[in-house]
Amino acid sequence: MDWPRVTPVRQCAKTGSSGTIANVNVEPCDSDRCAFKPNTKVAIKGELTTTSTAANPTDSVQIEVGGNFIEYPGISKDACEYFSCPLKADATNLYKIEVQSNDWLPPMDTKIQFHVYESEGGAELACIEADIAIIAA
Repeated sequence: MDWPRVTPVRQCAKTGSSGTIANVNVEPCDSDRCAFKPNTKVAIKGELTTTSTAANPTDSVQIEVGGNFIEYPGISKDACEYFSCPLKADATNLYKIEVQSNDWLPPMDTKIQFHVYESEGGAELACIEADIAIIAA
């Protein structure tokens, strides 16, 4: 996978996951706090390493609005749309998510989280968080 720029992320606080997500690359993003304009195509690539296999993993992308994390619309919960499934234990599992940024959020500095679970309602495999900015069109 081509890694033109590694975006700063951190493991989520308050998570019991043993896996890690590394080498995250967000395009477009040219600063440590990625800035997103409404109605822009965004591609997120990275590597997940987990200690367990997962045949039917799910994911959740959440954005912090008003102090609470809410589900970001337009992203499938079926992680196999973004990963090659099944996820392999103790191996690098590459992923790529492409999404159109929404125009319903006001300009603000906030956080976004990416969670991967072994299955619907299953254990969390990994979670990362990043600081982002929503900017006016």
